[in-house]
Amino acid sequence: MNLSSGASMSNRSQLRRRRHTALPVGVAVFMFSMFAAAAAAGSHPCAAAKLQIVAGAAGAYRGHATQEVRLTHIGTGACHMTGFPGLQLLPANEAPQAVGASEAAPHLASRRVELAPGDEVVLLLGTLRVCEAANKADKKVSKRLQLALPGGGMKLLDGVHIDTLCGRATVVHFQPVQNEAAARAKASKGGSPLGELTGKLDVPDEANRGGILRYVVTLSNPTATAIALVARPAYAQSLYADGKAVDTTLRLNCGSAGAQIAAYSSASFDMQAEVPATLAGDTLKLSWKLQDGPGVGKIINLR
Repeated sequence: MNLSSGASMSNRSQLRRRRHTALPVGVAVFMFSMFAAAAAAGSHPCAAAKLQIVAGAAGAYRGHATQEVRLTHIGTGACHMTGFPGLQLLPANEAPQAVGASEAAPHLASRRVELAPGDEVVLLLGTLRVCEAANKADKKVSKRLQLALPGGGMKLLDGVHIDTLCGRATVVHFQPVQNEAAARAKASKGGSPLGELTGKLDVPDEANRGGILRYVVTLSNPTATAIALVARPAYAQSLYADGKAVDTTLRLNCGSAGAQIAAYSSASFDMQAEVPATLAGDTLKLSWKLQDGPGVGKIINLR
């Protein structure tokens, strides 16, 4: 009896111990499941279909001539990029050229960038501005860039202007533009989602030094809701030639369009820019960017 009772007590004790031991394991499994679910519900790699990619302004950065590329998250839910997208320049008469991080900023190849809907990140491609060959008239300009996104898909971007005469292009800057993203979100909440607009440039084939470049910007609304042009939004225009940029910020004259752009409609705006007589080179890049909205650009001849 005592032995049987002892065995029974021992079994109950072991059972209690087993249950006591099993409880933390169950909790751990449950917590792991919650963490896994949270990770699955978090951001995913950014796909090409969820990004609007445009060529921004040309300029200079830490001794480099630069071409700005702007990537905006137009999908739903957060996404991320671990390092900048895969990049290839597509010269007209040469093999594609891979673009990596600059020697001064190798960490950009692994920098993680989180993008909420409407957030924007700026990528700067840079080439050396000074070399012995730069004194000659020859140029090695690439006007097309291919991007491979971590979440899948490719984007082909026309309208870039990257001169590799003095060396290969590298990524010299890769950073979210948080202030512009916040402004866009605020504008969207206020009933003016300018980021939904698309832009188009109508520009002459050439510009004259010391003259006035006249062109037309058309903003189109592809949505089913009218988009308000509140408080005359600002826009930036940039002229870039042979390593020199001339930037101007002005207000949009909304008189011809009224206070809004109707659903599935467009509005055109006459623009002009003074072309400095001191600009060198034989090509001119015009870049135009609406605050919190689209950006467009085009390369034309310079006389």
